[in-house]
Amino acid sequence: MPKYANRLPKFEDTDAASGSSETTGKGKRHATKPYTRPEQSASIDLKSFGYQLNRLGSQVTAFVNSSDYAMSKEGREVCKKMVSCLMKASSYQREASEHLVDDQERFFEDEWSKRERALKEQHELETDRIISQLLFEKEQALDSLRTKLQEEKEEAIRALKTCTICYDEEKNSTLTRCGHTFCENCCLMMFDGDCAMCRADVTGWVRMLLTD
Repeated sequence: MPKYANRLPKFEDTDAASGSSETTGKGKRHATKPYTRPEQSASIDLKSFGYQLNRLGSQVTAFVNSSDYAMSKEGREVCKKMVSCLMKASSYQREASEHLVDDQERFFEDEWSKRERALKEQHELETDRIISQLLFEKEQALDSLRTKLQEEKEEAIRALKTCTICYDEEKNSTLTRCGHTFCENCCLMMFDGDCAMCRADVTGWVRMLLTD
């Protein structure tokens, strides 16, 4: 079929590597295809393959139905079978594209579920860390408050036990007439005199013992 050569569909060379270059007759190099990322290659290749199949099928159909050139019955049958094969291949390509889309959807759903679980676990860990930190700070604040209250209690007890006249000795004697309490040395100094608190006559006192 040499005389039909200019009417036959031309197959395009798609085997060149992405991002590669070829040498022309003049020794110059030119780029063939742009580089595509691996995760895009499957989808792009299927779409390109389907486009080439549809284009090739249209060319073969136009060639078979052309009245410009005579063709034998056997040649026409061969071309019709070729068109049928191309149609089947195009159908398989569509099914493969649908499966690829389904696989990609499942992949993204799985990835989203994994990330969601990871974020949930991270949130739970962060929540536990914050709760532990708050409990630790609360315990520290309670310990500081207990220490402060204990110091205030001890200071109040010391003030209660200390003589209000000399501020040196502990209170251990109570005046019998007015009931005010001082240390024994201050009671001796006030004997036959007046109470330093209420000016009552000091005629005697009794010993006492303060406890916590």
